[in-house]
Amino acid sequence: MEVYVNYDCHPTCLSVFEEIGKLLCKLAFPGAVPLTTIQVQAFEGLVIIMHTIAENIDNQGDSCPFGPYPVEITEYRPFWEEKSKDDLDLETWVEDSRIRRTQKKKLLIARDHFNRDEKKGLEYLKLCQLVSDPADPKDIAMFFRYTPELDKNMMGDYLGDPDEFHLRVLREFAETFRFSGVILDTALRTYLAAFRLPGESQKIQRILEAFSDRFYDQQSSDIFASKDAVFILCYSLIMLNTDQHNPQVKKKMTEEEFIRNNRAINGGQDLPREYLSELFQSIATNPIAVFGQSGLLVEMNPGRWMELMNQSKVMQLYVQCDFDRQLGRDMFACVAGPSIAALSAFFEHSDEDEMFHECIEGLMSVARIAQYGLEDTLDELIASFSKFTTLLNPYASAEETLFAFSNDMKPKMATLAIFTIANSFGDSIRAGWRNIVDCLLKLKRLKLIPESAIDFDNAASANLSTEPGVISPSHDPKFGDNQTPNAISRFSQFLSVESMEDSLSLGMSEFERNLKIIKQCRIGSIFSNSSTLPEDTVLNLGRSLIFAAAGKGQKFSTPVEEEETVGFCWDLVTVIALANIHRFQTFWSSFHDYLLVVAQFPLFSPIPFAEKAILCLFKVCLNLLSSSRADKISEELIFKSINLMWKLDKEILDTCCESITNTISKILIGYPENLQTHLGWKSALHMLSVSGRHLETYEQGVETLITLMSDTGHVSRINYAYCIDCAFGFVALKNSPLEKNLKILDLLSDSVNLLIHWYRNYSDPGSNHSMVSNASNSSVEDIIKGSGNYTMNLFIKLGEAFRKTSLARREEMRNHAIASLQKSFTLAEELDFSPVNCINCFNLVIFAMVDDLLEKMVEYSRRENAEREMRGMEGTLKLAMELLTDVYMLFLKQIAASPGFRTFWMGVLRRMDTCMKADLGVWGETRLQQIVPSLLRRMITKMKEEEILVQKEGDDLWDITDIQIQWIAPSLKEELFPDEI
Repeated sequence: MEVYVNYDCHPTCLSVFEEIGKLLCKLAFPGAVPLTTIQVQAFEGLVIIMHTIAENIDNQGDSCPFGPYPVEITEYRPFWEEKSKDDLDLETWVEDSRIRRTQKKKLLIARDHFNRDEKKGLEYLKLCQLVSDPADPKDIAMFFRYTPELDKNMMGDYLGDPDEFHLRVLREFAETFRFSGVILDTALRTYLAAFRLPGESQKIQRILEAFSDRFYDQQSSDIFASKDAVFILCYSLIMLNTDQHNPQVKKKMTEEEFIRNNRAINGGQDLPREYLSELFQSIATNPIAVFGQSGLLVEMNPGRWMELMNQSKVMQLYVQCDFDRQLGRDMFACVAGPSIAALSAFFEHSDEDEMFHECIEGLMSVARIAQYGLEDTLDELIASFSKFTTLLNPYASAEETLFAFSNDMKPKMATLAIFTIANSFGDSIRAGWRNIVDCLLKLKRLKLIPESAIDFDNAASANLSTEPGVISPSHDPKFGDNQTPNAISRFSQFLSVESMEDSLSLGMSEFERNLKIIKQCRIGSIFSNSSTLPEDTVLNLGRSLIFAAAGKGQKFSTPVEEEETVGFCWDLVTVIALANIHRFQTFWSSFHDYLLVVAQFPLFSPIPFAEKAILCLFKVCLNLLSSSRADKISEELIFKSINLMWKLDKEILDTCCESITNTISKILIGYPENLQTHLGWKSALHMLSVSGRHLETYEQGVETLITLMSDTGHVSRINYAYCIDCAFGFVALKNSPLEKNLKILDLLSDSVNLLIHWYRNYSDPGSNHSMVSNASNSSVEDIIKGSGNYTMNLFIKLGEAFRKTSLARREEMRNHAIASLQKSFTLAEELDFSPVNCINCFNLVIFAMVDDLLEKMVEYSRRENAEREMRGMEGTLKLAMELLTDVYMLFLKQIAASPGFRTFWMGVLRRMDTCMKADLGVWGETRLQQIVPSLLRRMITKMKEEEILVQKEGDDLWDITDIQIQWIAPSLKEELFPDEI
């Protein structure tokens, strides 16, 4: 920890811990040959690091905070400035160390950008707030000075540029060097080692001028008289370096020539001969790396040692600290990738039980660390070890897979490891669920998962003690529930007991041995205990199961295998949903989105996916609605998914009818008060109506409907329209029991009392109009949608159902429908029958019914051997005409107040005329001729009594009626219009 804090978190130091960790991973990585001693020792060292971090990071007594784990640089702060630990509290110091580590990583990214493109690199520094905006020359200088492996060519070109900002950066860059007590050639070597001196003379001049100024300012001796003397001598040293070490120069400069060339450069005086001689010998012996390789670390030399000594004078003292959870997590994160690769490779190549055990312990330690914000690392670990289970080989047959799994310890250990991690650290798994699900499904195909592994009852009861929206902390490491010792003990037991010899001595078959291992995996608890998992984990697990059920990543050898696998996936989705029913609305919307995505797969087939899905969805729906915590959002979500499934394959409503009917009956009889939404009622009653298509479910379906409608407390304004649709669906069935149909019609007519109750006690908000219009595809839809009286709309819809029933093939049904309609009108007199509503009722219900019956009667008259049907339809039409007359007389005052009364009255007379003169072909005249005159007499007499039909100036209603009566029933003229004699 101290190494990491002092070096890896320091932007200007090497990352010592990271380099050591990566070196161990590299040394431990096995090759093609058997494991060597150095590989084993390196691996053991790596595992010790993992154990140490895991034990400290998972310490129950640690009071360090658990997050946040990602660190963001939110404001500019000089990355080279260090704060003392003594000046900060522990939490602030930890945060400061983590920010410095983040700055260091950003600096390395900026380095890579700079080495490719100078501008992009400097822009990235601004973006990450590593330099101020606008940039300060000192920020750029510090970036050049302390960032390792920068492109030295680009640095030299930048520092030698004549731009004013570049010159300021150059001066600040020179200020970062400490030359006190250092001779000139050592200082120059240190300076030029930081970048590559450009070849252009003007750039060289500017760079050396900056060096000369800095070197002169820090000299305590009186050797140099001015900065110019330093500058000239530096140029001379570079020329000497080229002369002495360039192979193209044949005649080398001598020491005397060098001293002679530098006469009188020190303010007109000579520099000390001994000083110049020492410089000559140093350059001649050790060349200055003026044109060194770009981007490489500087090797250790006397100048480098001197620089480190000077740097140590200004750095903070070595920080001593205790282990911190957040820093420990960051420590492992920097070596996580190589560690997992080394761990997996070592497990693959090792063949000793002891090495297996060390690998598994290392794996568990990684999992313990990864639960603290390293979900990607855990996913990578699972993906890496899943391949050792031998369960994910797409080219191996079931027999080959089973043989490999049964006769090798390594696949068994890997399998046990994968599912142990899923049980103990499932809350940190994200994408890794896909690998776990793939392994699980392969075990299912190998018949290694018993039916008892999936326990719906336990899943349903797992959430009973959990408050809504609260996740139980039972498996959360924050609450000190560490399951790792138990997991390790299972592996120890596995290694010591589950040997082939022991199993054979106990008389266990190969299949029994495999089952015993799978039992240790505790697969069922992964799903039944999913209520403790965070939402992200539940979403990833559900997504993996739903996608697998749709066939993504799966390869099925037979249709039976596909059906079993799909059913198993949906069983697991059901267990998850039941275990998390207390937070259903928080995750199921995403599950529904996954279903929509699945439906768009290019090769997706809804068979058997939709069939298995709808059965499981109804299990969830029943559990959801049986709970006192059911809410509207959850109800809508589950029914949206149910509707999606049967729309993908409409035949499943027939193939799964018995199961669907059972569930719907339980909901509508046991928990109707928990159905709260339009979508819920519409879906449930629609599927109930489908049950009537099948003999085996008809009785249960119709009894459910009768029970529901008999209890008026369960019929509401929300579900009334859907009840009508469902009732008509049963009544319209062919060959359905007459007594059931008559009972339904009676219940429908009695339901008018509910309409009256709602009319008296509720307002009619316009927001409800859409529900009625969506409830059916009848012609009443548009009128209802545009009308303002909601209760009246429902009455019209009821009348529409009776009108349709009046066309049934059985005469008893038709006649009873008309009688029920008449009863409904009689009961509904208290409703708001305004003139407009009355006209609508006649147009949409009564007139339409009379027209349809007349058409049917005439149609039967044209058929051979259909006299009985024709006479039956004639009798029904007679009842309809009487209904027309009775309702007309009942609401005469309201109808007469309508501006369209004249047109309406003509419609009544026209229908009387049509019935009177109906042509029945060979069957002669209709018997309606006997009833029509009496009906007309009653209506006209009533109109006269109410003074609606009277002779008056400006009103031609009397005259028009007189003419129509002469045409329809001349025998009535003398009686009804005596003045015309």
